[in-house]
Amino acid sequence: MRSIAALLLVFILAASSWTDAQATPKWLEWKIPYQGRTIRVHLIAPPKTPAPWPTAMVLHGASGVGRGHMIWPVASALAKKGVAAAIVRYYDGMPRKQRRKQSPRWFVQRERIIDHVIAQLLKRREVKGDKIGVYGYSLGGFHSIGLAATDQRIAAAVAMAGGLSGHQYGVGMNSASPLMLIHGTRDRTVPYRRSRIARSAWKKAGRPVELVTLRGVGHVPRGAVRTRSFARAADFLADHLAQSIRPPIPKARPFVPTPRPPPGSMTLAEKR
Repeated sequence: MRSIAALLLVFILAASSWTDAQATPKWLEWKIPYQGRTIRVHLIAPPKTPAPWPTAMVLHGASGVGRGHMIWPVASALAKKGVAAAIVRYYDGMPRKQRRKQSPRWFVQRERIIDHVIAQLLKRREVKGDKIGVYGYSLGGFHSIGLAATDQRIAAAVAMAGGLSGHQYGVGMNSASPLMLIHGTRDRTVPYRRSRIARSAWKKAGRPVELVTLRGVGHVPRGAVRTRSFARAADFLADHLAQSIRPPIPKARPFVPTPRPPPGSMTLAEKR
């Protein structure tokens, strides 16, 4: 009896581990060449869905990926929603000797690198559709907002603790992508007002925008607030990517009435 119970326990544990493995997001490593350098992309893919996947690019802050507290959890949240998260180490595209890669003076250079990465991502067979989403934190949030403002390849964007760069304010925003801004009111690194400025620019252009205000939260949300913020960002991007990939509704065929024979004439059946 004990042996049967032991075998049953082993079976349950094995089944449980297999289920957990099925639920674990897939991890892929991509390398994108750029001007003699190599940009690393870590792709966290949905666990139970085969490629191709709706994809969102994830942009780190000024310190790079680092320990990834603001990067890996949101990538996991996206994967659970069926969206592949492409974490881009965009600093890789800049010369090693170039100091202060986060400096505003290199903003345009970073834009060119990210633009190149988007083009390469959209060429990959694992990426579904002709648009991607983008999530950015801090410096990545600035780039996320900039992409949403002008790049038609962006289905939707989320910026956490970011802002709208001065050289992009009011430039070509009539077709800006839907934008979600997430910002803490006690942010001393990137003031909360920067997200309010971005929201005003979107509203002025008549484009969809949502500001999620984190009361009493600083530059780095923690605990349950961070978890809820990531889940909300993932929901937003997943919904808009689904809409961008949805096939167009076929046009209904025009109704053509059957012509009636004139009065007194015989039909083909009557002639027979």
